[in-house]
This record gives sequence, structure tokens and C-alpha cells, in this order.
Amino acid sequence: MVEKGENGFYYDGQRLIYITYSFEDYQTIWGGSLSDYKDFLLARQRKFQQLQEDHFGAWIVLVPFDQEDFSDWLEENPLHKQCSNQHARWALKVASDPLHLEKIRNRHPLQHYILKDESLKAVLFAWFLPVITPNASSLRKLKEPIPQQLVNRIRQELITGLLAPLPHFQRYSTTRGTGATVLPGDRFVHPDTIEKISEYIIESLLHTWDSCSPYYFSISKQYSFPTCPHWHFPRVAVLCFPLVVLGSAFDCETVTIRISRADSKDLPLHIWKRYFQSLNVHLYPGRGTDFAAAGFTKHIYNEIQRELESKAELLESKHPAYLWRVK
Repeated sequence: MVEKGENGFYYDGQRLIYITYSFEDYQTIWGGSLSDYKDFLLARQRKFQQLQEDHFGAWIVLVPFDQEDFSDWLEENPLHKQCSNQHARWALKVASDPLHLEKIRNRHPLQHYILKDESLKAVLFAWFLPVITPNASSLRKLKEPIPQQLVNRIRQELITGLLAPLPHFQRYSTTRGTGATVLPGDRFVHPDTIEKISEYIIESLLHTWDSCSPYYFSISKQYSFPTCPHWHFPRVAVLCFPLVVLGSAFDCETVTIRISRADSKDLPLHIWKRYFQSLNVHLYPGRGTDFAAAGFTKHIYNEIQRELESKAELLESKHPAYLWRVK
């Protein structure tokens, strides 16, 4: 019995051979619905991308599956009937004969793949919010969960403002969906934490989140913003508000572009300012528009630190008794 997952790939040391299957092929060999077939195609595309990375620089050869030609080859090579990857062995034979390959391709001129408009993706962003904390008590308040009502309001403001009109998200399977949705976290974290939680958060939401789930994700208390009893105040703390964008690859790319171009007028900074003031904390003047996708948070964080430290030196030269400490 042919296995769907790993079947139809072959690397011979120089060439990476990739078999493409039509919907009719899929139904004949494995059976299943059109939705099953789309999941199958997407899984194979991702497997192919992985193999391309593993065999970087290999020549790529696409071989459309041909049931008649495969059956003839199997009759001529009965020993391969016990082979676990018969299709790949057949494709290697086809790929080794340019005229044979051209003949097969002429029989099957269409290629089958899933576009980015259905390929499900999730991206974790860090929204950098530098704040001025006058004392340890005010900083400790930032370790607590953010009120759910506030999280929901921030989310809604982003959807109806910066990201409007955000296409409605609809999940088809664990790997496919259309549109996009925004899912905020419920705690502030340190920039380094974004990298630690990224893989788990993304995998969890990709496989489990649907329209019946909460429109936010919980972050364990162990990842709350760190504090130190030896810190001096006042202090500038660079908070990260985690945001996940879940949706089709096309729409996730659009969200990434819009976020990267965000200006203060596009963002609900007034909501953050009021919330911080209620905690006796203040959003650092002129800040709050920096975002970074997981994998780039350290770079952006270091840039913010350098900018804030240079401003602190300038401020200290004018007011020697007032030292800004950046963390």
C-alpha cells in the first residue's frame, strides 16, 4: 500500500524528483474528498520545501504521475512491487530519460498545487511599548494579566483601524484556511520571551484555534515581565505585547506589511496611555509604534535600547539628578 506522506520524492545525489498528482490520481490511489486532496497537496508542498532546504542546490525535476505508464513499468519490474516507494522509483526511471519525461508531461500539462490564499500560517509579533516606571510597585503591576476587556478593545481597534478591512477568517483544516484574525496575548513579556514562546504558541494556534475559541491566548505567569529587587527608579521598561496573526499566507503577508508601516495615528496608543496612567506608569513619549516578528525581536529591541539610552544621556546632562535606566 502506497503511503501518502513520504511517497513520490526521490533524491539521487544530484536531482530532487517530485511527483505531482491530480485529483483523479488521488481518488484512485488513496480515496478521499476534494478537501482531503487539498490538504494532501499542501502537505506535499511543505515536504518538498523541506527537502529543498535539506538538499540545497539540487536540480529539481517534476514528474506528473501517469497511472498507465506506472503500471507498465511495474509489470516490467516485478521486484519493485514490494518497494515501499514504488512511485518514486518509477519517477526516477522517467526522469532519467528526457524523451520519456517530455511524453509524460505532454499527457499531463497542468500542475496541481495550493496557492497562498489557502495555505494556513501564523506569525507572532512583538509590539514594543517602552514605559516610564516611577517605582517598583508600579512595575510589579505590569506583571499581572492585562484585563480581558482591554485586550479585546486593543484587538478590535487594530482590526477596524490599521488592518481594515481584515478578511474574515475561516478554517478548513489544520493546514488550510482563508482570511485572517488577530489574537493578542494577555500579558506583557520581555522581548527575549517572544523567541522562547514563539514555536509553542504558533503550533498550538495553528492546530487548535477556530472561531469558537477565545479571541486571545493565555501566557503563563512564568513568562510575565521580569523584575529585580535591586533595580533603581525611575526606570524605562521596554514591554512587549504579543500578537498572533493567524490566516492564509497571503493575508499574513499583508498584515506584516501594514504593521511594518504603522504610524502613531494608525494605532490605539490612546488606550494604552490611559491604561498605563491607571497603573502610575507612562508610555515613553514618541514611542509605541515599533513591531517585530518573532526571530527579529532582539534586533529591534537592541535598536530601541540604543535610542533610549542616547536620549537618557542627553536628559541626564540637562538634569543630573534624574537618571533614566533602560531595561
